[in-house]
Formats: sequence, structure tokens, C-alpha cells
Amino acid sequence: MSQPNRAELPAFKLDQQGLARVFGELEAAVMDAVWSLEAATVAEVCARLGQDANYKTVTTVMNRLVAKGALRRRHTSSRAFVYSASESRAAFETRLSRRVAEGLLRDFGALAVAQFVDAMDAVDPELRARLETMVKSARDSAEPQA
Repeated sequence: MSQPNRAELPAFKLDQQGLARVFGELEAAVMDAVWSLEAATVAEVCARLGQDANYKTVTTVMNRLVAKGALRRRHTSSRAFVYSASESRAAFETRLSRRVAEGLLRDFGALAVAQFVDAMDAVDPELRARLETMVKSARDSAEPQA
């Protein structure tokens, strides 16, 4: 069951990068802007997105992100709404990464782990060493003390 203050995690698009893997292109840009600004009106997000941002389109996207649970909206003393993210970027990325990893492990088991290890060397050779340290630390803390 989903928690009321967090966005449902949408489908993961392998052919995209960054936030566009789970959001549409404009949704990803809006989320990035809101996370950077912490709380923002539509006008502030449009300013962050640049000249090509259409106010009405951005308003529609932000309201859809509210409906999806990714953003919260509150009324201010002026007519403008202020939007904020339902969770921090770090919390969202952690939750998303965990869901993707769990799905891959559930579906592909050891093959997924082997591919992660191979990919680590290709992407960041130091990452493998850091992972080995994390695994050793987890094993050491799980071993019964004599």
C-alpha cells in the first residue's frame, strides 16, 4: 500500500536518462527545479526552466505531479500556489533505486548481480572497491561475536 505523502513510482524507462527514466521530460525538469528551489510557484519554476517554458503547460504538469503525489501544493496569501516536493530528491532516488534493484534481483537473481559487477567496472572502477568494502562491513557486522 502506498504512503500518502510519496509519489507512486512510475514505470522505469531504460532508454532514458536521469529523472526522465521515471517522469516525462518536462515532469523531470519541473521536479529538478522544485527540488532545487525547495518550494516554488509556477512562475518561479518557469523562470528556472528558461524562456521556452509555457506558463499554462508548466501549471498543468505541476498539477499532474500533485495528482501523482510527487508534489504538494499549498495556497499562499496571494493567489499563487506554492509547490514543494513530497519527498527529498535523495529519498526519492533511494526508493526508486531500491525498487529497481529488488525487481532485477527477484526476476534475474545472480545474473543481475553479475551484470551489476560488470557494469561497475565499466562505469566507475573505484565503485567496485567501495562495494567490496560495504559487503565486507555488512558481513562483519552480521557475524556473531565470540
